[in-house]
Amino acid sequence: MKQNIFRVLALAGFLVLVNCDYKTPVYEYFPSMYDSPARESQEADSFATNGSASRIPPKGAIPVGYFPYPYATEATPDTLPGADKGLKNPIAKANLGDLMIGEKRYQTYCTPCHGVRGLGNGTVVGPAPRFQQSPPSVVSDKIRGWSDGQVYHIITMGRGLMGSYAYQIEPEDRWKLIAYIRKLQEYEVQNKKAN
Repeated sequence: MKQNIFRVLALAGFLVLVNCDYKTPVYEYFPSMYDSPARESQEADSFATNGSASRIPPKGAIPVGYFPYPYATEATPDTLPGADKGLKNPIAKANLGDLMIGEKRYQTYCTPCHGVRGLGNGTVVGPAPRFQQSPPSVVSDKIRGWSDGQVYHIITMGRGLMGSYAYQIEPEDRWKLIAYIRKLQEYEVQNKKAN
């Protein structure tokens, strides 16, 4: 019995020492798994039934890092379910960094229509209105009464003349943008009280 254990240990030690010499390539047990044949997108592939190298993903496949918007079928923010009317804002208390990112997104995407202070008087409105209907003020009582989930829905899906900004603004940055809009609303309330 001891002799068999000694032989197994000796064989294992021999294999370890033999594999320490890398003058020759290491043996690959399943080379097709390591070096799979790459295909160009328009190249013909004899393996596929339709002959195309482009594959259609399986039904229900979700790309890595992508999270589908659960309320994409909701027409208006008023029909969103739940007490929060949609998603709950993960940013409980926005710090200065969050507000700075939110301000940057607001200045880039929202200011042309809604204006610097959110009054609906952006540069595209101009002296002669270029829209049939001017953009709403984001500091109005109506929008101030909306939940963060409702504002998030409008940014994600769009509404009326405003298109969707789902591809321009990352989901996390949308919450920071909402935090900045809430700060604009607070400023407007304080400004009204002072006057």
